Amino acid sequence: MDGDWKGFVGEWMGKSGKPGGFDREALAGDASNRRYFRVRFSEGSLPPAILMQKNAGEGFKKSEEAVSGGATGPPGDPFILIARFLLSRGIPVPALYHVRESGELILQEDLGDHTLAGRLSRNPEETEALTEKVLSLLVALQKISWEEDLSWLSGRRFSRDLIRWEFEHFVEYGLAGAPEAALSRIREAFDQESDLLAQETSPVLVHRDYHSRNIMVREDGSLGLIDFQDLLLGSPFYDLASFLFDAYRSLPMEEVRRWLVRYREQAVEARVLPATLSPDLAAASLFRHAFQRNLKACGRFFYIADVKGNPSFLRSVSGTHRNLERLASALPDLAPVYGEIRPFLRMPSGEQEV
Repeated sequence: MDGDWKGFVGEWMGKSGKPGGFDREALAGDASNRRYFRVRFSEGSLPPAILMQKNAGEGFKKSEEAVSGGATGPPGDPFILIARFLLSRGIPVPALYHVRESGELILQEDLGDHTLAGRLSRNPEETEALTEKVLSLLVALQKISWEEDLSWLSGRRFSRDLIRWEFEHFVEYGLAGAPEAALSRIREAFDQESDLLAQETSPVLVHRDYHSRNIMVREDGSLGLIDFQDLLLGSPFYDLASFLFDAYRSLPMEEVRRWLVRYREQAVEARVLPATLSPDLAAASLFRHAFQRNLKACGRFFYIADVKGNPSFLRSVSGTHRNLERLASALPDLAPVYGEIRPFLRMPSGEQEV
């Protein structure tokens, strides 16, 4: 497969009517089974493009069983199907230039190197304007009708089984030294939280990793969305929780609450949320999803290090721990379960407990 990329890119250049030389350079990837390269074309004949190459299947796919519940999978590669759908609905994801329908090779638009996290660290004065854009993009995603073109998503939901599976993933990888009595109490609490989270109705499209490293900022200040192939159906508050309680950047709680108010205004206007949903209930739902999300992320970071041999995400474990503590303080209902897990939170080697 590695040598086939040249013929693949050459096919596209031939169709574009602009022959010439090209080469690629490896880019830092995520924790998935995909590799990314920037393809540069000689003499500026074409702008740079991103080549995505899929490797052999990876582990960490038991969650897909929890998502599907045995339902029929998508009729093709999820990345390609979802990208085409989102592009047709005006969501700013990379344009697809050339694809193997199997998803093994995809040549797509280059959105640049500037993630939202990087842009805000360099230009904090842009926080207000960019956050407003992020919320507007989220609501635009959530109000899309998916039933006709992505009917297979009906079997790809944030079900109770998936929520509970992610809790258990955290128990396996994110805790250390917990005795059986404590684990029993923790699992009982996670059962109750799973029931509460799964009760939410009117599911919307959920990106599943809507955070500051998956939102790109172009040179003109517009946004682009990447890493959307795990799209499923779930609560409107899940992606909001991913963004406002990001493991990669910390947002003061007063800012979280202010942006929740702004999101609720937009979501009610777009009929994503009912106008009858009170601010207190909206906050409780956000905090519950953020708590579950940060537990899942914590377990995931250790899984990537332990099983996949990639320790680079361990530096973000402390961010998930800080978020858990803040959330337990913000929503008293979460304090008991946080009290149970806190003594056994696993720490990366050499770090001190928060």
